[in-house]
Amino acid sequence: MSLLVHQFRRLTLPALLCLAPVLGWADLPRPHNFPGGIALVPIGLDERKPQVFFGLDPVLVIQDNSEWLAIVGLPMDIIPGKYVLRIEFPEDPAPQRSILSFTVYPLHSKYKQRSFTMPEKFTAEQFLGPENQQLKDMFGMHVFDSEPIIPDFSFQHVITQGSFLPYGRILSSGDHRDMKLENHSKITYLASGGAIAYAPGSGIVENIVDRGMHNQKILIRHSDHFRSILGYVKNSPLEIGDHVEAGQPIGTASPVDSSGISRVDWHLMLNGAEIDPLLLIEPAPQQE
Repeated sequence: MSLLVHQFRRLTLPALLCLAPVLGWADLPRPHNFPGGIALVPIGLDERKPQVFFGLDPVLVIQDNSEWLAIVGLPMDIIPGKYVLRIEFPEDPAPQRSILSFTVYPLHSKYKQRSFTMPEKFTAEQFLGPENQQLKDMFGMHVFDSEPIIPDFSFQHVITQGSFLPYGRILSSGDHRDMKLENHSKITYLASGGAIAYAPGSGIVENIVDRGMHNQKILIRHSDHFRSILGYVKNSPLEIGDHVEAGQPIGTASPVDSSGISRVDWHLMLNGAEIDPLLLIEPAPQQE
């Protein structure tokens, strides 16, 4: 079996985070209403900013062209169908609740970042990470005194040279099972030993879980609703509470085995749901 590989180009990236209140948003993500994607749901033209919930989780709400817009992360394991958002205006003397429905569609065959084949020299188990809830339980949230961070929707690759196994579903096999599709809710980068890992966006380091020198997990809060979890990072100089800029070195890739190949995993979370980072990465313009 062969792995579909992608050569990286260094990306040019505008400043990711802005601390000043903004009502107009220039670089919204494209809507992708399918598992692992992002739903953009218009809320209305009310002068007041609504609070929006998807299940129990609060949702990012922004104002675009005077209209409120909910930006909903759709986890990979969500079942296509109709879903509802709960909308509230908490400042009302007698708060009223309303609901708004939206549709999650099946994965489209033209969205090519979806089914990939594992290389023969790796086993499926090497790419299977803990489930989302386990990741949440693993990290205690640290609260820092700071201004609200307004998100931008641009990120960059964590490794700038090498190849990667994209977010999506992988066709894998193990010693005791037949070929099967498995969810791969992250980007796994493969690079040569000692490759530098970079922050995919600006933010603050909320936590670091050190599982030995070769498997540190770093949690970066990019905004109140965007977080990155970076796994298999080695020799990180970061400390909890550090501010990082997009493209700042955060450590090196960890060796997978004696083959000389190293690895870094990148989970991108929107409203607590792991989404496809490739939806928020724009390629750099072609160099002359």
